[in-house]
Amino acid sequence: MKVVKHYDFPIAQQDEMLAKWGAYLEKSKKEPEKYPKYIVGPFIVAQTGDTMKGISILEVENDQQLVNYILDLSPPLNAKFELLYDAANYIPIYMDRKNKA
Repeated sequence: MKVVKHYDFPIAQQDEMLAKWGAYLEKSKKEPEKYPKYIVGPFIVAQTGDTMKGISILEVENDQQLVNYILDLSPPLNAKFELLYDAANYIPIYMDRKNKA
């Protein structure tokens, strides 16, 4: 499944975040089956303030990948994951249900 990840972390903790990110990249290269695959990003939102915010799109094959991601990077990372689905699949399902109603 594809998920959009909205994330943020305090700028005051960016050294800790970068250290965790580096360790995460090493682990995910050694055992890619245990971690989500990045499709888009990660990108950082251009803004000022005391928080870094960003967005990316991930391919997640199972719950273990998502849990490993969360455990390896949180805290300081705060993340929200939103499921994406192919809109082309929606239309035939909708039409089938509409025709049965």
